[in-house]
Amino acid sequence: MSTTPKSVPASKVPTTRFIVIHGDKGGVGKSMVAQALVDYLITEGEKVAIIESDTQNPDVARMFDKIVPIAHSNVRSENGWMDVMDFVMKHPGHNIIMNTPAGIGEYMKADMTSFAEFLKLQDNPVEMEMWWTMNVQHDSVNLLNEAYKSYGQFFSKVRVVCNLHFANGDKTQDGPFFLWNESPLRTQLEKKNGMTIYFPGLNLRVVAKLFTPGKMMPFSHAADTALGEAVDLGHSERWKLATWISDCKKLFAPAFSHDIGNEKA
Repeated sequence: MSTTPKSVPASKVPTTRFIVIHGDKGGVGKSMVAQALVDYLITEGEKVAIIESDTQNPDVARMFDKIVPIAHSNVRSENGWMDVMDFVMKHPGHNIIMNTPAGIGEYMKADMTSFAEFLKLQDNPVEMEMWWTMNVQHDSVNLLNEAYKSYGQFFSKVRVVCNLHFANGDKTQDGPFFLWNESPLRTQLEKKNGMTIYFPGLNLRVVAKLFTPGKMMPFSHAADTALGEAVDLGHSERWKLATWISDCKKLFAPAFSHDIGNEKA
């Protein structure tokens, strides 16, 4: 009798969702978006793992330490990308969030082809998404345009996250994000199942308490009266946080729907 294991039908192999939080510049809120996305997925009961590649400011790893699997990887090196490959293979069926540092575009351009080829050779299917976080400045749009031309073909979906922290909450067509709103690239991406997500700003008083050294915890924990006791949020601050979490959930949910179409958050 043959002892060769039967191959698992393709339909039974769990798909891994590999989400790269990108922006190629500092100060646009990549870590905050990654943290909010991880928190959302955990509260939805999804399997989540994190690759923290921001070696100077690993806030995403700090927030979810000992809660989900985490790898620290320097993706400015070949060995770092090899570590990413191994971590992805160890967590099939997970939503793997990779938080990237500033100025990573050239390394993505150099290594993404090899990384994508590696994934294609594996039995476990991996779908890659790029979540591009931007502020209102010209270079956020220009850098996205360059990134999409260089390695956008490797991502099945692109979500552009406009951080409203930099726009005083204004997401109107002719508001501070008018450069992206009027960009031909936006039209092009959204025709290919892309999305624009207007990420809400969080009250700065709440942020100051949430990111106190030694007290950092997931947003949903901090909003809980018992779990978040160490953060010591006041009643109004907890309400602001809970409202923000609810808003994020409404904005993120369409990005994980199977029938998004051209829907924009």
